[in-house]
Amino acid sequence: MATEAPLDMSKIDGDERVGFYGALFAMAATDGSVDKDEMQIIYELMILDGMTREQKATVHSYVLQPPPLRECLRAMDRSDRPLRYGLLVNLVDVAYADDDYTPGERDFVEEAARELSISQQQLEAVEEFVRKAREVKNRGLDDRVAEDILKTAAAGLSSVGVPITAVYFSGTVVGLSAAGITSGLAALGLGFGMIPGVGVAILLGTAVYVAITRFLDVGGRRKKEILRKEAERRAQVVIANMQESLNHLVEQVARLSASAAESAANREAIAQLTARLRSLQQLLNRRKNELAARAR
Repeated sequence: MATEAPLDMSKIDGDERVGFYGALFAMAATDGSVDKDEMQIIYELMILDGMTREQKATVHSYVLQPPPLRECLRAMDRSDRPLRYGLLVNLVDVAYADDDYTPGERDFVEEAARELSISQQQLEAVEEFVRKAREVKNRGLDDRVAEDILKTAAAGLSSVGVPITAVYFSGTVVGLSAAGITSGLAALGLGFGMIPGVGVAILLGTAVYVAITRFLDVGGRRKKEILRKEAERRAQVVIANMQESLNHLVEQVARLSASAAESAANREAIAQLTARLRSLQQLLNRRKNELAARAR
């Protein structure tokens, strides 16, 4: 299997990241709406450190108005191989967020694969990996079964030249249960020895971090405390990103409500914005509650 270093999104060029996150929002909006499960995947992946204020504002605006796919991919036409494959994995993740991979979503993913110079065979291997990882996540399979399933799916990626680094930070892997993600990391060659300590906390996110450190003997007390603090920092970043997008939506609702309030188009737009705002607020509250529970 490939042994390339895990991707560090904070080191990726800002314009490339704008394109990356924009493509995910465009994927989510393919069916005409951006639902809560899709938003959760995107925001858990979103790392805006090092981006300009304008780039951040552009990303936050995508929750309201996702950009055209080709516009996003143009920003990534010179991106390194792992980032291009990583985008494809996460596009498929978002497409499967509601467990309904529609023909329209498949057409979108196929177009993205062509633009990213990824073959049909490689796309099919990515789709199979995401399906299997979601099976582990949704069914809560025991560690041994989870490991067998993910090893087979990961071997399928390697056999067609998809770098395993592409799934290091995918929404599917991050969303696995404690046991599932432990065996999944092992199956992918992603043991705690390979990924730097702080990187583990960023990869796993705060939601499963505590369970993982209990499940495995991850170093001494000092190392665990460093990882815990980094996981909490990452959770705060996710919360801050959600809050900024939420503020953007609130401003848009207020603007539309204040102008031509009687127009049918405005009423429809306000209803759509309000639904998106409600979903984002629920995600934000969930994240805050998770962080508060761990602090107690």
